[in-house]
Amino acid sequence: MKFFTDHANYAYTLGLVGIFVGVCLAMSGIHYLLIKPLSRQKKFEQRLRKSKKDRLAQVQILKTLNENEKSLVLAMAEGLAGISKLENLQRFLLQGDVFWRPTTFISVMGILICTGIAGGIFFVQSILVGTAVGFVLAFVPVMIVRFKKSRKTKTFEKQMPECMELLARSMRAGHALPSAIELASNEIPAPLGMEMKIVYEEQRLGLSLNMALRRMGERVASQDLQFFITAVLLQSETGGNLAEVLENIGFLIRERLKLKGKVSALTAEGRFSALILTLLPFVIFAVINVMNRNYMTTIWNDPAGPTLIMVALINIGLGILWLRKIVQIKV
Repeated sequence: MKFFTDHANYAYTLGLVGIFVGVCLAMSGIHYLLIKPLSRQKKFEQRLRKSKKDRLAQVQILKTLNENEKSLVLAMAEGLAGISKLENLQRFLLQGDVFWRPTTFISVMGILICTGIAGGIFFVQSILVGTAVGFVLAFVPVMIVRFKKSRKTKTFEKQMPECMELLARSMRAGHALPSAIELASNEIPAPLGMEMKIVYEEQRLGLSLNMALRRMGERVASQDLQFFITAVLLQSETGGNLAEVLENIGFLIRERLKLKGKVSALTAEGRFSALILTLLPFVIFAVINVMNRNYMTTIWNDPAGPTLIMVALINIGLGILWLRKIVQIKV
């Protein structure tokens, strides 16, 4: 009897040591992958502000991103997903103003998956539930980047008509396109003003204007911006009155924004209904759990309970995606 007791205590001690080591490794990974790069970036931006060159911070960060050194995570990701997928991931991060390397983003997702699996095994004693929770946690950074990307694109498109009119007036006053872009970068707030400043600094440092505009098109997921870039590229090859073209583009973008506003007003009821249907299962679950906790103990104590919860969450996720497709109208 004493042997089994000592053996259980020994196993329990090893388990605690393993958890402690795992937490230390996770905290170390978070420090080197997240906190340290962000701290280095913050200090760098502070130095630039002191020298009145804060607008060049993003240029330097983008330069660093283009000079990624090879790492083990990057090599593994290239082998599994291909280099084109990593380039798409880098473009996706830049469009959300997340100046991380793809290796850092993939590492964070891997840490979240491992955390979810460990939590499922430790708290629920189910590797299936832990895996589901891990993938849900890993999807959170993607959703954050998508939200930032959408917010940046909406703000960017609202600033586009004013920018096109400013560029057209500057060119009619005798400015060349690069100097007009510099003027727009000083007059228009971020994010459009920042992107224009990056374009001007890149072409001033030796990159061709066409290439700098293409790079801006990769950093911003805006169809309206593509109209402007295409017009400039065509004008550089065929010639023509670029100021008049920019005025027409500004008018077109303004009309598109009016149409988007009308569509948003007409679909407001459907989007509100989708929000209610999305939140309803979670609200009812929370209310029942508060009012009659014994009623919910069955699903926690039954062996099939965690599996049913996972299936329900998957179905709710599919329903959310389906409702979003129904109420989303592209203009």
